[in-house]
Amino acid sequence: MSIATMVRKGGRDFLLVPPGVLLAMFWLLACLSLVIVLPLVSHLDVTAIDLRARLSPPIGFGGDWAHPLGTDDLGRDVLARLVASLRTSLAIALGAVIISATIGTLIGILAAHLRGWVDQVVVAAVDAQVSVPFIIISLTLTAIFGNNLYLFIFILGMFGWERYTRLARAMTMASRGRGYVLAMSTLGFSWPRIYLRHVLPNIASTLLVTATITFPEVILLETSLSFLGLGIQPPMTSLGNMLGFGRSYLLTGWWIAVAPGLAIFLCALSVSIIGDWARSVIGRI
Repeated sequence: MSIATMVRKGGRDFLLVPPGVLLAMFWLLACLSLVIVLPLVSHLDVTAIDLRARLSPPIGFGGDWAHPLGTDDLGRDVLARLVASLRTSLAIALGAVIISATIGTLIGILAAHLRGWVDQVVVAAVDAQVSVPFIIISLTLTAIFGNNLYLFIFILGMFGWERYTRLARAMTMASRGRGYVLAMSTLGFSWPRIYLRHVLPNIASTLLVTATITFPEVILLETSLSFLGLGIQPPMTSLGNMLGFGRSYLLTGWWIAVAPGLAIFLCALSVSIIGDWARSVIGRI
């Protein structure tokens, strides 16, 4: 199938985007706009304390526009903390997915190329990774090595690498037997060039869909660790950190936990919906 045909079919499928997918896209764009634009046009301060306004409810529940989503027990603005938490959690999840996809894809292509004992070792490593719940691995590593931000991102980057490895290995093995790969190999093209310029672009769409499916899982993993106190630490804030803080005020300040909890739910749901839709579209192309 030619690229032009794929583009035409993909364009028709895009014009038939279901309403649920459009809502998911709108929510993610709104979050990105909020994270990028709001800090530039306002003076929201995450650490600003106003004890006179402590535990102020959000608008519609007795609050005012000075604090649209209310304040916490120290009078800190929940909206400001939510924006900062969204920025932190989304950045961590994006960095972790990039690390996971890069490592998993490279290992999969290497296993498909070298075959033999290297392939057997990679398959055994994948099986070992799948057999142990990653939450246990991450809890152990964060407890041992501490709460360094970059180390935390790298640990989360180890989540899901086996998915990319399996896909990259299988699709690379299938590509090696195709005519264009055999022709380029016969003409003397180097294998790194063949993989990077020809094989990888052909499998990139499937890997990208896998990334969209993995992304919400990484968000939930990060928030779980931060909720347990093993992730992001003050003065930084993340959605999980904020949710864990708000659990102590469910009766007196429910909005402190509801705001990040709702953001986690909607972000994870939106990315999952878009990932499922993208997978169905690519499958029809």
